[in-house]
Parts: sequence; C-alpha cells; structure tokens
Amino acid sequence: MPGGESSRLPMIDVARFYGIVLVYYGHVVERMMYLGSPAAAHHYKFIYSFHMILFFVLAGFIAKESVQDLGLRDFVKSRLASRFVPFIFFNLLLALLSLGLPRDFPPFPLASAGDYLTATVQTFTTLPIFNIPTWFLMSLITVEILHYAVFPFLRSSDRRILAAAVVFYLAGYALNREVQFFQPGKSMTNYWLFNEAPVVYAFYLLGIVLRRRGFLIGPVNPAIPAAGALAALAVVYVTYDLNQGPFRLIEAVVILASGHGHLLWFPLTAVTGSLMILLLARLSPKASWMTFMGRNALTLFCLNGVVYHHVNGPLAAWTKESLGLSAAMVSGVGAAATVASLALAVPVVLLFNRALPQLIGRPREKGPLLPNLL
Repeated sequence: MPGGESSRLPMIDVARFYGIVLVYYGHVVERMMYLGSPAAAHHYKFIYSFHMILFFVLAGFIAKESVQDLGLRDFVKSRLASRFVPFIFFNLLLALLSLGLPRDFPPFPLASAGDYLTATVQTFTTLPIFNIPTWFLMSLITVEILHYAVFPFLRSSDRRILAAAVVFYLAGYALNREVQFFQPGKSMTNYWLFNEAPVVYAFYLLGIVLRRRGFLIGPVNPAIPAAGALAALAVVYVTYDLNQGPFRLIEAVVILASGHGHLLWFPLTAVTGSLMILLLARLSPKASWMTFMGRNALTLFCLNGVVYHHVNGPLAAWTKESLGLSAAMVSGVGAAATVASLALAVPVVLLFNRALPQLIGRPREKGPLLPNLL
C-alpha cells in the first residue's frame, strides 16, 4: 500500500484494488456471519485466510530499500508524514462523523466526553476505536520501524532475508500463542500491535524477495499466470478450512487479534492466496479505473471505516429480515454493497486528492490548502 520503487507497476495497483474489494466484501459478510449465516461464515473465513497478509506482501514488494540509507531523524519524519498523519486524519474524520451519526459496531461506548477520551487514549495506544480499519496503518508503522532496524543486517542476501522471515514468523507465532495481548474490554497490552509485528514482517520480507527476484515483472506468457492463479485458487479452497485453530475471538484468521490458527496451514494458505491475487493481477487488463483504485488503496482502506461502523450492521439486519441469509443472498448483497461503497467513496477520494493530499499519505505534494510536509 505505501509507495515505493515499484509502486507504479500496474500489476501492483490492480492487486491492491483486488485486496480492497476483499476488505469491503469481508466486512459486509462479517456482519451477516454474526447473524448466524453459515454461508457468510465460510466467505469470511476464506477471505480472512489471506487478504490482510496480501497487503503486507504488497507493502514489502514496493518498499524502497533506499529508506535504509536515511538517518534516524529523516526516517522518523518520513513515517510521521506518510503514515501517522493519515492515521490521525482518518480517525479524526470518523470521530467527527460519530457525533452526528450513531455507530453500530463495534460496541464501544461513545456517549460522553469520558468515552471519547478513553477512545482517544486507546486509539493512540492499542486499537483505533474511531476507525477500526486503520489498524493496518498502525501495524505498518510498527513493521516499518522493525524493518529499519534489522534490514541492514539482511539486505546483502536473499537467502538471509528468507531465513529471517522464517525466524520472525516462528518467534511471533510462539509469542502470540503464549500471551493474549488483544483483549477488548479488558486491559490490552498490544501497544501499536508490536506483538503481531514479527508475524506480519515475515510476509513483508517475502514481498521484498519477490520484487528482488522480478516475480511477474517483465514479459510473461499469459498462460503462466492463468494456470498459476487457478492452481493457487484450488490450494486456498482446499486448505482454508483445514486451519481449525486455535483462534482468537472468531473461528477464523484475524490478524488484528493475532488469531492465526495452525502453525503451518495459516502461512500456506496466506502465501498461496497472496500469490493468487498477484497472478490474477498480472493476468488482468490494466484498466485505468482499476489502477486508479489501486493507487488510492490507502484512502479507500481508511474510508472503509464509514461503512464498517455505520452501514454494514443495519444492512445485514435488513437483509436477514427482508431477504434471508441464503448463500445466494449473502453473495448478492455482499457484492452489491461492496460495489456501491467503493463507487460512493470515489468522489471523496478525488476531493482529498485535490484538496488535502498531504493528509492521506502524499506528504511531498503541495497545496492547495496545506504546504508539503516533506
């Protein structure tokens, strides 16, 4: 999602677009799952088995290795401007929206000044209460700090990078298996998701190696990504439900809650699903509207908080009461809601791009309302 040396690759933009579609659809069917729909539960578990790992793979794929050459002060400034500022902006936006539009989910109280103070403290420490989907930005900041610290010792060898990915994954998996850091409603200790950083950093490193090896970059016979995408889809379909836990909160992979499930089934399905999206993106036509959505994935990701907190719950309840929650209805309503949500988000994306690019992850752009931040 962040920009980098390969960020203008159309394949990556298309892959980010597919990932955003999965985020929006996954959050719609999540609320239908809570109302007892088995079909929605299967859709949710399938998508969540790989879709957030995909974003960490993509983040690594387009990461600038030149960032390692920045001094500490310049590195901190760059992360504050490109990551922390959007994190603040989109949480403030949703906090203001909550003053006039009651939130449906999750059930954290925002009924008093004290509630808002508590939510603000949590947002800047453990969980972005005002805009839950921005947890990815929180996690990415922690991962990039970890990367800045350790990658100088890894960058000379792809084998060393892959070995480190295995070590970080196993260490992070063991840590979160032994300690439950994420406990909503209790005293949470997952400060800036530090506990999950080793796990997802492993996949970030995988993305770096894929880019270094030129994965799907350059001329490719279309038959190769087509066959690869179909094979990957088959593997994900066969393996996603073989992961039977142990999970946290929900019987599915939930990266925010450090719920990974099985030591081996989780990474197998996560990596295969991520490769599936990359292969599909390489095969897909690079339509301008798709690459536009991919280039603006960060903004779309954060804007998902609007429907996540205010729309998806009432929509799921109406669907159950009026149409039922059959597999066909879950798929149809989920797809329609995803398309409508993304379409309605486009004018907002265009507005922010024109008026406030500095606040949505483009700190080097100037005006019209603010100066460039970097």
